[in-house]
Amino acid sequence: MPAESTPKTGSLRAAAASAVVPGLGQWLDGRRRAALLSALPLIVFLVVALGALLLFGVVRTAAAIATPGRLTLLFALLLLSIAWRILVTVDAARGTKRTRRSAILLALALLISIAPQAGAAAIVYRAKVAATDVFSGFGTPTPDGSAAESATPTPPPIADRFTMLLIGADTVGNRSSFNTDSMIIVSWDRIGGYVSTVSIPRDLVNVPLGNGDVYGPKINSLWSHAVRYPKKFPEGPAVALSTALGTMFNVKIDATAVVVIPTFVKIIDQVGGVDLTIQRTILDVSYRTNMDGARLPAGNWHMSGECALAYARIRKAPGTDDMTRGPRQIEILLAARDELARSGNFVSNALALLDVIGDGVRTDLNPALIPQLAEAAGSFDSSKIVRAVIQPGDTILRYRHKGEYSPFGSVVFFKADRMLMLGARLFPTPGTRPWGFPATKSEPKLGTEAAFSPVPLASGATPAPSLSPSPTAAHPYPTLATCDAGLPLPRHTATPDPTSAPESTEPTPTPSVTATP
Repeated sequence: MPAESTPKTGSLRAAAASAVVPGLGQWLDGRRRAALLSALPLIVFLVVALGALLLFGVVRTAAAIATPGRLTLLFALLLLSIAWRILVTVDAARGTKRTRRSAILLALALLISIAPQAGAAAIVYRAKVAATDVFSGFGTPTPDGSAAESATPTPPPIADRFTMLLIGADTVGNRSSFNTDSMIIVSWDRIGGYVSTVSIPRDLVNVPLGNGDVYGPKINSLWSHAVRYPKKFPEGPAVALSTALGTMFNVKIDATAVVVIPTFVKIIDQVGGVDLTIQRTILDVSYRTNMDGARLPAGNWHMSGECALAYARIRKAPGTDDMTRGPRQIEILLAARDELARSGNFVSNALALLDVIGDGVRTDLNPALIPQLAEAAGSFDSSKIVRAVIQPGDTILRYRHKGEYSPFGSVVFFKADRMLMLGARLFPTPGTRPWGFPATKSEPKLGTEAAFSPVPLASGATPAPSLSPSPTAAHPYPTLATCDAGLPLPRHTATPDPTSAPESTEPTPTPSVTATP
């Protein structure tokens, strides 16, 4: 290789050029080899980044990085890149006459050169902290918990059906007062591309625990019960609850995620609000969460986090109760997914979402699965989303009868055999069509579902979600300015509850777990 020509003396001009583009100053001074070496790290980074974006897209690429271990590695590389930028800039300025003015200008050039890396390092550090918090689980070690800290986490084998339990609560942690007032099971059939959802009534009682025992109190208190009695539930509250619900429906729940209510509001606001369709006007004068009653007019609306929260939580307006709000919560989840899928929305809101998610989201999901699940969530075919709505009187659930005693207040009973039928209807063999509930006139009734042969995968093929069109960038619905009804709190008038326990002087029993006879 011919020797490099005699280099020119460095200058502040060259230092400024290399501060903007690594190696440009060396190139301007005729130092071609030094220029290529200086620019090599940037070239490698751009090639890798561009290749990843072209092959996997923005969402999957970002999700692949979003594990604590990989973010830690990226943070370290960014710190090293700061040293590299300093060396390149100083090298470009070598030979410059040392004066006060030149020192000031060189310092300015150095500041310009390291600013992008320093800013990126700060962002990555915030992302690492948030990811560490999110994947910290629920205080109980899991067999694959080390994956979160690995720089190259290996995805565990994922079955043809992947199921998660989504929980909404007022707080996160191991507080004994933790109640899971919102519970939604979401199951993805990776062969057929179907997504089945069902919301669990919080007042459900006598739920099987999966070990032959039955939990007598309301299901929304099982988490707190598991926290108070760790010897009975050594795998932690999330496993206790997911196992109980999985047993009830005969489906394996693979992971659990908890979102606290204040975080829910912030997430909706940070993604820019959600588009929802309200079938009929909802007016709840007793709703007092940051407003004096809530009014949600019928129609198509773009809603803020507070209004979306009201839509998800209202249960005392005419025609609403604990059961009817479950489907509304699922609507909001789908609307939030659509909002994130809008062109550019994921990227523009990613930074703002970091702190919010880190503060109020926890999961025991293996982080190595995030890229695959993130890609799938953004491409589910909305025509293959199947929902079940269960409520008293539907042959599966019932309120307790007048005079029927229960120490746990207003409760909901379920028929175990009918619930298992619902599970078979919603979560059939992968590749088999699931059916919603209640059944429409054109659908088979519960327990008489038509059987379809599973669709076999080609040898070595990987199941993939069905693609659906991405939402348009523009919001099609007008913004709902406010959902605050501005009404005074009505005077409370006690009315007899036909499902209340008969008057008794006996003390109220404490929650307990009983064995199945």
